[in-house]
Amino acid sequence: MKWILKRLLYLAMFGGVIFVPLVIFSGGTTTGDAEDSTSILDSISNWFDSTSDSISAFFSGDDSNVSTIEDVAMTTPDPDGSSPHLDGGVFSGIEQVLDFKITPAEITSRWARVSFHVQDSGLHSYRVPVVTGEDPDDLAGSLTFLFDRHDKLQRLEFLGFTHDPSTLIILMKNKFRMTQRPSSIHTLLIKSQNKLPVSALRIVAPTVVSTSDHSEPLEIRFELNRLKLGATLSESFRRMLKTDQSRQQI
Repeated sequence: MKWILKRLLYLAMFGGVIFVPLVIFSGGTTTGDAEDSTSILDSISNWFDSTSDSISAFFSGDDSNVSTIEDVAMTTPDPDGSSPHLDGGVFSGIEQVLDFKITPAEITSRWARVSFHVQDSGLHSYRVPVVTGEDPDDLAGSLTFLFDRHDKLQRLEFLGFTHDPSTLIILMKNKFRMTQRPSSIHTLLIKSQNKLPVSALRIVAPTVVSTSDHSEPLEIRFELNRLKLGATLSESFRRMLKTDQSRQQI
C-alpha cells in the first residue's frame, strides 16, 4: 500500500509524461515529518537543475502536430498493469515493453496518458512515462515508441535514470546483441549491422559528484531499431556518439 501511495503522490506532483516517474530516484521518503518534506523538495529541485539540459535535448527533436491522448476516467489507483495507468502500472522489468510486436492499441490500453507526435520522417510516436520499480537496478524515465504508417514499430527510445545499470547492460547484451565499446562516458554498448550502428545504449555518470549518503543516479539513454536493410541509429543519437568520441580524443 505504501508503494502505491508513493506512486500516486509522484503522479499528482508531476502530471507531465516525462517527469512523473523520475522523482523516486531523488533519495527522499514520504513521511509526515516537516524536515523530511523539506528534504524531498530540495532533492526534487536539485534533480530538475541537474537534468534540465538532457530533458530539453530529448524533447528538442520532436516535430509538429504534438497532442496528448488521455482519459482520466480510465486511470486506476491500483497499478496492476492490466488496466490503463498514468505510468503504465507494475512492470516485471523494462524488457516487458521492449518488444517490436507492440501495437499502438496495446500502448493506449496500458497507459492512460500518452504523448502523441507526428514527425517529418514519416514516423509517428507514442511517448509514455515508465517506472519499473524501486530497486537500485530499476529504471525511471520516458519511453517512446515510433511506428511507421502501417503501425509497425520501427524504433524504441528511452531517456531516464537508474542507480545500478548492471541488469540493463545484461539485457542489452543478451537480447539485443550489443557489445561494449571504448568511450569517454560511463558505458557505451552498440549493436552493428553491415558495419553501421543500429542500436545503442549510452550511460552517463553525473558531472557533479554528490557528498550526500545517496549516490547520484546514472543517466540512461538507449535507442533500439528494428533490424532490417538500411536500418541505422537516428541522426540525433549519432551526433551524441560523435561528440563523445571527440571528447575521448582530446
